[in-house]
Amino acid sequence: MDKKFEQMMTFMLWGFGILFGGIGILMTTVIWDRRTALAPAIRKNKELEERGDNIERTLKELNVKYLEIKDILKRAGLL
Repeated sequence: MDKKFEQMMTFMLWGFGILFGGIGILMTTVIWDRRTALAPAIRKNKELEERGDNIERTLKELNVKYLEIKDILKRAGLL
């Protein structure tokens, strides 16, 4: 009887070990995949922000020379 109980306990310990190990591997894979999936989106967002800043800077430089652009930028709320 004790031998059967010992075998059952060993089986349960191995089962729980494999179960929790699998959960840990799954969680690690999900976190790693999310980071690698978000990296291109973050990079593209940064490029678009830089492009927008460059366009805004160029328009502000143009408004000194052309008064019509200055009025248009004021109406758009960029000045």
